[in-house]
Amino acid sequence: MLAGNALRQAAFSYRGLFGWLRPLDYAIMMFVEPGVQLLFFGLLGQLGPQDTSFHVVGNAVRLMATSALFGAASVIVSERAAGTLSALLATPTPAAETFYGRALLQGVSGVLTGVFTLGLGMLVFGVRFPDASIAWALVALLVTALSLSGLGLLLANLSLVGTNPNLLINVVFYALILITGANIPLGELPAPLSAIGSAVPMTHGLEAVRAALAGQPDLVAGRLGWELLVGVCYAGAGILLFRCAERHARRSGTLDLV
Repeated sequence: MLAGNALRQAAFSYRGLFGWLRPLDYAIMMFVEPGVQLLFFGLLGQLGPQDTSFHVVGNAVRLMATSALFGAASVIVSERAAGTLSALLATPTPAAETFYGRALLQGVSGVLTGVFTLGLGMLVFGVRFPDASIAWALVALLVTALSLSGLGLLLANLSLVGTNPNLLINVVFYALILITGANIPLGELPAPLSAIGSAVPMTHGLEAVRAALAGQPDLVAGRLGWELLVGVCYAGAGILLFRCAERHARRSGTLDLV
């Protein structure tokens, strides 16, 4: 019941974006800017030792994090900017679950970015994948988006402690380029970075997407299991941290600080 209410609220909140967000702005954010990044890394990857498809797939998955990270942060930041955060926290509905439902939908919308950039890579760079692998790849993209939403929620809580979490979110977003295997295989990274990469969302999901598109569906389930586990851990930590951050914001008087 609680989960259903949270998802319904998330759907209404996401639909409400279009009350003030122009379709052109949405298209630039979800497709144009990620498309330019994919072209950049795809062209850059042609100069390296990895196959072009390695960089196309890696960056298509990584670019889904735009919605998951920045979209999740905007859930709390926009409530504060509108002056409605205190009222929302005063309602009987658990706020942490409400915010996670919204962050979840923001992350899932990133699948559109992943599909678009994969298609762009196939069109521009001539990358080809087996037709039978597409269904498994879509499942892997969806699970990865859900996992990234957990990380997004965790980072979004920083807006309750400070005024703007965007600096750290930008650092994390670009760190994903390095430590998740999107552009450099994990095996070629220094051991500490490889260990960190294995503990963050997207790494195992990216491996699942690569396995699916390589026609190895037997490897997908195990990778996705690890991705779900990591995502659940981050989401759980995010919900707990939200409650701590809320109490801290009330004590320090920063709850409505914009």
